[in-house]
Amino acid sequence: MKTKLLTILALGMLPIGGLLAASYDTLPKHVNTLVFKQVMVSKIESEYSDSGSNETLNMREEFTSSRLEDISSVIKTYFEQLKAISPEAYTNFSLGEFSANVAADVNAQGFGYGFGITDRLTVYGSLPIYHIQTDIRFRQTKASNLAAVQATIRNANPDTAMGKFVKDLTLQLPNTNEELLQSLVTNYYGYKPIGKWEKDALGDAEIGFIYRLTDFSDKGVSVAAGAVLPTGSPDDPDSLQDVSTGDGQYDGFVEVASGISFLDSTFQFDLKGRYTYQFESKKEVRWIEDADLPLAQTKRTVSQKLGDKVEATFTTTYNPTYWMNLNASYLMGMTGKTNYYDVSDPDVKKALESETNSSNQWVRVGIGFSTVEAYKMKKFDMPLDIGVTAQRLLNAKNTASYDRIDFDFRMYF
Repeated sequence: MKTKLLTILALGMLPIGGLLAASYDTLPKHVNTLVFKQVMVSKIESEYSDSGSNETLNMREEFTSSRLEDISSVIKTYFEQLKAISPEAYTNFSLGEFSANVAADVNAQGFGYGFGITDRLTVYGSLPIYHIQTDIRFRQTKASNLAAVQATIRNANPDTAMGKFVKDLTLQLPNTNEELLQSLVTNYYGYKPIGKWEKDALGDAEIGFIYRLTDFSDKGVSVAAGAVLPTGSPDDPDSLQDVSTGDGQYDGFVEVASGISFLDSTFQFDLKGRYTYQFESKKEVRWIEDADLPLAQTKRTVSQKLGDKVEATFTTTYNPTYWMNLNASYLMGMTGKTNYYDVSDPDVKKALESETNSSNQWVRVGIGFSTVEAYKMKKFDMPLDIGVTAQRLLNAKNTASYDRIDFDFRMYF
């Protein structure tokens, strides 16, 4: 869940142009704009898997020998010895079945500023702030059968010292419950307690420029470029619930926007594409060997290269008047797989890189109101834009499933 929630935390470049402006427009020379964005997200209770199926975040798992032995090499050795002592004990071994009800709530605010250096060149910056809450509630749905396993091996006579040690250890294992599982996570593995968790943090700031290449009244093209700065909070390797509000490294991006309008700008069609390169950085991670059971005592600092991003948006806009518009958009995005170049252990590398690529496709509809033209006609005292959009995820891979509503407010001076 930690990695898949990251797809929420991307407000993207805060729009600079007015609601009636095309995607390729820039601010007039020496004009400033202040931008505020509020993002509200529905409760997150499911996710799209690597195969593209929508699956609940709730988990139900029975901790059998075959399920536990791949957590680490030490545990694998334990079960190999137990199997040598008694194949029956190995086959029947179970710590019980546990279920976890998982849910997450996210909302965000974004603040942006833009300035028109010339009529064709605009510079801008934006900074998001996030509030995230996750809640995981464990309960045991099936008791362990350790008593039966202990009875099976009680009279066994292992041939080796290791076998005798494993027998004695197994005979001393307590019955499992929710409290024991929490204690295992916190006291043995060193993670923070699992339960209700929340976080308020800055996201990654973005700075950039937009340059309009054309000067036509009904069509145009612009290019943009900039950097994403690591002002956000990276995820905590000591928490199984923490969600990062930033990548922890610098990104560079380029963007191209184009559009055309018809019938005196009554109808607009805009296409925008963006490529983001994520630079390599150092990151502290848990040395996990199984992606499905990400528990490990050891932490190491490794070189991490997040996958590059490709995003595209196609928007149709209908402007029935100079002060209102209706718009609809199709959005898609892809992020490549994360690479850990200096991890030599193949099991650890596979576990760390598992399901780190993602893709998503959205549909968005909105309504906008603008006083910009009224201000130019001296019918309104202040030029500003207000917009509301609703966004729904159509399909995805390795992405949390949620709906989203955005409120945008922009003023010019």
